[in-house]
Amino acid sequence: MHDSGMGEHNSIDHGPDGDIGLSPDMLEVVKFVPPPALAPFVTQIYFFRCDQEHVRDFQPAAPGHLIFLLKGSGMLKFQDGHVDAVTKASVIGPGLASVELHIDGPLHDLGFALSPLGFVALTGRAANHYVDRAVPASTLFGPEIDILTERFINGHADGTMRLAEMVDEVAKFLLSRLKAVPPSHVHLVQTVIGWLSSDFDPDVEQLYAQLDMSRSTTVRLITKYFGSAPKQLMRKYRALRAATIMVDPRAPEQMRAQVESIFYDQPHMIREIRQFAGRTPGALDSNDAKLMRLWLNRDNFRDIDSFLA
Repeated sequence: MHDSGMGEHNSIDHGPDGDIGLSPDMLEVVKFVPPPALAPFVTQIYFFRCDQEHVRDFQPAAPGHLIFLLKGSGMLKFQDGHVDAVTKASVIGPGLASVELHIDGPLHDLGFALSPLGFVALTGRAANHYVDRAVPASTLFGPEIDILTERFINGHADGTMRLAEMVDEVAKFLLSRLKAVPPSHVHLVQTVIGWLSSDFDPDVEQLYAQLDMSRSTTVRLITKYFGSAPKQLMRKYRALRAATIMVDPRAPEQMRAQVESIFYDQPHMIREIRQFAGRTPGALDSNDAKLMRLWLNRDNFRDIDSFLA
């Protein structure tokens, strides 16, 4: 296991609640490559460090995550108004809306982004039962994960454990808990990912035509693995890809124009991007959205082809 060489630094200016500005050396993201055996189930492994005393920002609607807080604490405020604390080891279910993130730092977070297949195969639970929720990881993985977490926290604090060692241990822990998934379900997940990757605004009817099962079974299984029915899923990725392209300086103007054209009109685009990314298109480049833009990086969509040829 090795990191990808990425050590991305960014800065966050103070927001309306008077947070102290974050200098470039106070924020770091390091990404690790999942081992081949784990890659179908975990799409990203990352270490996030934020040395700000308090940060408030939005996190775009995301896939499920398993996270280990090696230092600091945080909470998530969801769009329905409920708040979940992020414990030392937590599972955050798939997001169907952006979530307000509150960090009490310094925060050091080792995270594993779970693919739709991975959430079900690793936890044995349906993803839709955990949509827009954060729960202690022990509720899904048992008390062993808390013991593992304590070792990580202590080893990180005294410098006796490297991040790469923790990544290896978590990978072994997860692989030992893999549950069998029917081949027909694997095919369904792969088909849905291919459908989402086929177009910025894919046709739901084309998805149903590709799957040899009833519409009701298709919807039930897609909801189980992805957390929502196909139409809501399409809206989520359409908005997130649009927001990602808007904040990517490498995206050509032709692609930006194509993205804007998939929405009915500008108010529709603004509503959808605010729903799933947390901010209006005009606010994506604001100084107090720099943390959010880390999560909108195009490299974070490895299970979905965000940038069509």
